[in-house]
Amino acid sequence: MPLQDDSYSEGGSLIYYSELPLRDQIQREKYKHWARRILFYLQLAYFITATVMFPFLITNLTFWFWLIHTLWFELDITSNKNNIWIQMLHALSFVGSWIVMITATILLVILNPDFIKSRAEKEHHSVVFAWLLNVLIHYIPPVLVTVDLFLHREHHRKRHRIILSKQRNTTRVWVKDSIKVIWAYCAPMAVVGIWLGVGFTPENVYGVTNYSYSYLIPLMVVTDLVFATLFVYVVKKRQPDSYVKLNS
Repeated sequence: MPLQDDSYSEGGSLIYYSELPLRDQIQREKYKHWARRILFYLQLAYFITATVMFPFLITNLTFWFWLIHTLWFELDITSNKNNIWIQMLHALSFVGSWIVMITATILLVILNPDFIKSRAEKEHHSVVFAWLLNVLIHYIPPVLVTVDLFLHREHHRKRHRIILSKQRNTTRVWVKDSIKVIWAYCAPMAVVGIWLGVGFTPENVYGVTNYSYSYLIPLMVVTDLVFATLFVYVVKKRQPDSYVKLNS
């Protein structure tokens, strides 16, 4: 009599094989989770190293947002326990990264092409290394947070819980959703406002003089509006959302 898997005749093997895609998806989600943790440690290491070696960097708006990015990647987006911090830091990190990138491009690259060279002399390293650092702190964060936004969008939707549907929401939930949306639009510019309010300016921090707030502030506001709108569109909850939770 040939050997036979009794579970197959009872449908057991079919059930087992039907679970394989789910197991594979859970494994991929774990890899994504640990990739975020690695980014946290790398960003934290750079933040500590840079600010210890050159303490004046802590006055840079770029490093204010770099700290926000670092805290954002520290959060476990697969757990309900972090929801309030995720809702507070996520929009700050995503929208803020684009504000910093576009503003830095205008101020430090287009208007002041010699800025990188002067910063290299001030920090005692080569111009090539200064350019690499410029790319790292201004252009890598928006790439990372944008990839993170789309790669983990189902987790983000569960954490933000933004529905914006009067048919499905009570008045209380609608108000909460509205506050979350307002935060996404206003919080990043609030950080910029605080930075300016404590006395920091492009002139006294970056040594940039050939700029005007008449176009700089509107540029930052437009950037905020565009990317906050994209952010809300992506994290707004859809039905149904497929979702794999890594812990109970």
